[in-house]
Amino acid sequence: MSRGQVVLLGRREVVGPAREALEAAGFETVAFEDVGAFTQAVLAGAPRAVVVWDDLPPGAVDVAVDVVRHHFTASGCGIVRVRCGGRPAEADSRVHAELDAPPDPDALVAAVAQSTAGGRCGEARIPQILVVDDDPNIVLLGSHIVTGMGMIPMAAFDGPEAVEKARRFLPDLILLDINMPGMDGFQVIETLKAEVQTHLTPIIVFSARRDDLDKVRALELGADDYVTKPFSLTELSARIDRLLKRTRADMSASSTTGLPGSVTVEQVLSDRLRAGGPLAVLYADVDHFKAFNDRYGFGRGDSVLRQVADLLVEAVQAHGNGEDLVGHIGGDDFVVVTTPDRAEAVAQGLIDRFDRVMPYYYDEEDRKTGHIRSLDRRGRPVTYPLMTLSVAIVTNENRPLEHPAQVSDVAAQLKKYAKARPVSLWVKDKRG
Repeated sequence: MSRGQVVLLGRREVVGPAREALEAAGFETVAFEDVGAFTQAVLAGAPRAVVVWDDLPPGAVDVAVDVVRHHFTASGCGIVRVRCGGRPAEADSRVHAELDAPPDPDALVAAVAQSTAGGRCGEARIPQILVVDDDPNIVLLGSHIVTGMGMIPMAAFDGPEAVEKARRFLPDLILLDINMPGMDGFQVIETLKAEVQTHLTPIIVFSARRDDLDKVRALELGADDYVTKPFSLTELSARIDRLLKRTRADMSASSTTGLPGSVTVEQVLSDRLRAGGPLAVLYADVDHFKAFNDRYGFGRGDSVLRQVADLLVEAVQAHGNGEDLVGHIGGDDFVVVTTPDRAEAVAQGLIDRFDRVMPYYYDEEDRKTGHIRSLDRRGRPVTYPLMTLSVAIVTNENRPLEHPAQVSDVAAQLKKYAKARPVSLWVKDKRG
């Protein structure tokens, strides 16, 4: 009986031995040398895992990994990366396993068999809880509580491992010990709260320290709750459940992307407007998304939305501020709340990333022709371009902004201008 399909991307001469090892272990395999053919096969099927060699042209591996990561986060497709130039100082947090070339056959089979996706998709996704403590017994107890609640536990035994896993898997909640050698819990909180991708992740601190100063410090740094050891299983379960429910309600999070929704975006925007400091709001809209959705279906359409969400987060991490907000206000509409000095770089970084990866969500024929054919509401044939991105930048540099509706109105005018152009484009309001 087959253990599932594995799709490989790499040069024929290096992929051959890997295919033999995987097929001998009961996996079906298919291999490609071209990124476009690889992504088309992955998007059209449901592989158990993919294996990617990184000696391809620059950027090709990143595109391949991104497409797989966003399309199969719900179905468990694992991603294994084979490093042909040696292991870098930092591991690739997007993949589930990394091996040095040429990969040991047994290690490769084990990596494929054990790899699982830790992504997000849909309201029915089981919450993942990261339990962090240098005491294995406490990690075991916390994991037991999480499992008993019907959730998925993950473990980390020190501060650096906790930060790395929080970045990689984006857990729904973190149970964090304060007393750890080296990087303690306070430093973990500071690090995660300073990063766009993790600053909204709820954190429950559990500690043997009963000093009020420790509790106050943890809460001031951004922890959401504080429990002293020894704790009762019933109490901790209730606190986890309450915090998860409150976080979902507070964020009005998108079930597709996991980003804060319209309620949170409007609240943050209102707060920034009242504060009166430098403000810039980016409204990003995917052009021709409906035609893509009609052509390829909601499954691939949701993959595009998850991809855009992460491209936004990456652009803000690279060019924005730690306290910037990235939100998904519905459909193919996204928002970034930042400052004027960062807005243009965030917008350009987003467009560069979007234009590089988005063509690979199309089948090869559509990608080569540069358009898709569909039918309008009356059943008549019509041609649509490939997706582009329109970004409107509204700031209070040249005019006062007083209400979220005013910001939205200005953005709508700018997006209308941008959408009239056949390319991805950002437009900034410079009117007084």
